[in-house]
Amino acid sequence: MCHDMIEVEKMGKPAVPIVSGRFEDDALASSRTFGMPDLQFVIVPRIYRNLADDLCVSQTEDAIDDLIASLTSDETQAAQSESDESILRFEGEDRYDAVLKMNQEFTGRDWSDALPIWPPTREAVEKLIEGTNLNADDVVCDMPPGFGIATVEQIAINSAMAGAKPEHMPIIIAAVKCLSVTGGHGGKSMLMSTSPQAPMLVVNGPIARKIGLNGGSALGPGRENEINITIGRAFYLCLKNIGMWYPHKMDMDTIGTTRKFVPCLAENEAASPWASYAADRGFSDDQSAVSIFTTNGELDVQDQGNTSAEGLLKTLAYGITFGNRSVGHLQSQERLIFMPPDVALPVAAEGWSKEDAKNFIFEHAYGSLGKFIQFMPVEDARVEEEWQWIRDKTEQELLETNIPLLADPDKIDIVVLGADRAKTLVFPTGPSAETVGIDQYLP
Repeated sequence: MCHDMIEVEKMGKPAVPIVSGRFEDDALASSRTFGMPDLQFVIVPRIYRNLADDLCVSQTEDAIDDLIASLTSDETQAAQSESDESILRFEGEDRYDAVLKMNQEFTGRDWSDALPIWPPTREAVEKLIEGTNLNADDVVCDMPPGFGIATVEQIAINSAMAGAKPEHMPIIIAAVKCLSVTGGHGGKSMLMSTSPQAPMLVVNGPIARKIGLNGGSALGPGRENEINITIGRAFYLCLKNIGMWYPHKMDMDTIGTTRKFVPCLAENEAASPWASYAADRGFSDDQSAVSIFTTNGELDVQDQGNTSAEGLLKTLAYGITFGNRSVGHLQSQERLIFMPPDVALPVAAEGWSKEDAKNFIFEHAYGSLGKFIQFMPVEDARVEEEWQWIRDKTEQELLETNIPLLADPDKIDIVVLGADRAKTLVFPTGPSAETVGIDQYLP
């Protein structure tokens, strides 16, 4: 909203966004980020999207005088001070006490994930920078959603807080770069959404094996996932403190999700019968790469006894058929399938390629149009022209109309992952994943 109003202001037209109460901090942060820190806005109590018409009218009428005043005055919003401290020093009875005080301060300022962090000392940061061929002040990208400048030093500071090691740095740097090219404006709209959308990092190639990334039971806690967790955490802290992805400022999630701790994992290439996901994106087997998927939920799809390719894939196709299909301009629904070897191997043994599997899943992932579009009333102005015909159908006719869940088979991504057992994990995703090479950042 604020970004759009700033664009209107750039056109020479006065604009005042109407902001619901809990979005005030987000409006202030967005105004600074998008180049107009003195943008005027008016606060109303409730979000409009699911508000009854009469309440929409009444709260807007109550704000009219403020709107007029904002459009006709030269007053500016009070600017929030930004800390420019480059070095923080903590003292205590001993080092442990000093680290505790540091953690309390960082958590209080919302610079951490609220779990204990490692001190990002100058020595720790310099050691991490040695893990890449870049210099400390080299700029990797501007990092969404707040478009902070991601220098190698800034990435190293946040990685030190996560307990990362120098050999992790090329992956973390590549992941930061990858996010900046994901979706429109680096996935800005996704990151600032009120939905629980979150990045997922998948690593392919020799570096995953070299540093010990897990591609088995890779999403849980514990010793075997130490490297997965550390790299994912380092990326999250970069996203938060460089990309300014702070809760209630630029992350306006309604409920939240543990996926925002950002999982990182390796594809189980050794157990896969097919080429890796990175190979699908043009990388060779001796190249390392990281892909970022934008996840929006997850579902365990389990098979309790099918052994044929068709049987296993039908279970999967029927299992991924949940959620919504947009009839508006945002038709980016996709599915990320973490397929365990106990599904992939029997399918491949019958001569099915990964593309064959994707085509079969697409052709069998059908569902009720009425159920898919229930979330958006058919009279909504956002219904695209190609879907206008649904307005002439009864509710029963819409419920009885079957359509494919996805637009085409390319909206399905398959990554072979997991331990033994035919339990597949499925994520709604979108916008489409991006992949960036890691080797360019090796020391």
